[in-house]
Amino acid sequence: MITATKEITSEKLIQATNLLNQYGLDTWLLLTREGSDPALPLVVGVRSVHKAAIFIRNNGEHIALTSVSDRGSYEATNLFKNVQVYEASMEEAFLKLFEEIQPQNLALNVSESDHLCDGLTQGLYEWLKDVLGEERLAEIEVSSEVVLKKLRSIKTASELENIKQAIEHTTDIYDEAFAQIKCGMTEKEIGQLFVNGMKKRGVANGHGDSNEPPLVCIVRKGLAHRKPGNHRTEPGDIVIIDFSLKYNNYCSDIARTFYILKDGETQAPDDIQKAFDTAIAAITASIDALQPGKAGYEVDAVGRSVIEEAEYPTIRHSVGHQIGRATHDGGTILGPKRLPPRPEVEGIIEVGEVYAIEPTVIQDNALPCILVEENVLVTEDQPIILSKRQTELVLIPSEG
Repeated sequence: MITATKEITSEKLIQATNLLNQYGLDTWLLLTREGSDPALPLVVGVRSVHKAAIFIRNNGEHIALTSVSDRGSYEATNLFKNVQVYEASMEEAFLKLFEEIQPQNLALNVSESDHLCDGLTQGLYEWLKDVLGEERLAEIEVSSEVVLKKLRSIKTASELENIKQAIEHTTDIYDEAFAQIKCGMTEKEIGQLFVNGMKKRGVANGHGDSNEPPLVCIVRKGLAHRKPGNHRTEPGDIVIIDFSLKYNNYCSDIARTFYILKDGETQAPDDIQKAFDTAIAAITASIDALQPGKAGYEVDAVGRSVIEEAEYPTIRHSVGHQIGRATHDGGTILGPKRLPPRPEVEGIIEVGEVYAIEPTVIQDNALPCILVEENVLVTEDQPIILSKRQTELVLIPSEG
């Protein structure tokens, strides 16, 4: 795990250096304490206990200013030209280092729309203003958002390998669970099958607590982001499972739908099969449209139109989102244009991004709902589906 983390942070710092040069920025500053900035694990892989300043430079000569007790953690990364320390107060050491560097511009982790790019706390920003002076800071500060979004989104070779492993574990657990699911089980009991699968493999849930079950919803009991309940499955039920798994800090996000046959049935009723076929067609169309250079809203429109043209309600969420270190990894979102504008849906799809594709049939009043979600890598040619696609509705007999 440690070796993989070092390899990834080394790759990401090279990537960050190139991005700074691409956007004409000389210095990116990460200020953190107690692991306050979500960018820190991605870029450095160290969780500072005390206040620390990380200077990422466009010349590749990165510097860390940290407390004496945190120094060893930063030195062990071998990522920095030098690691400087402060004793009681960081202000004097920070200002001395800043004068030596003389940044012409200073990228800070602030964003109005992307929480993963908004890691600089208000308190640390006020501290920075006090140390540098408000006027001086105003002259050089810019948002790091354009750099950090690409850094999170465009995956390195090591990151992709971890995502693929997370996806493989996820699909294996699905296969194991479907072999054990029986009519009459509760949502909680179904969810526990996934918890058992994670414990067996030493992996964690990508959402919430590490041993938390996935979303398991009997459609007649309401489709929502809720924990599995004591609702018991019955013949004729549609059941949706939405499962994110974390492997070595990288996530999958895959959803599946199954139907419990009634006595005498050998297949799902026509209305359920139509809803399933529509969702699968929307996923296929969305994947085909997932091409570099397109805006997020353009792909959303493709998948959304398939759902709407089949006369189902429009999708209540985006057609897709990125996955990576988080289940919802920020950056470009495959969502609709709306007011007020969302910069993320205007974002441009790029090679190396990995998306969870999930155009969904959602209806109220216990009408058929279908959620199937696949994980897809953007390439220069055709998108590559990383998950094992669900193209047929899983059928569970009414009697075990």
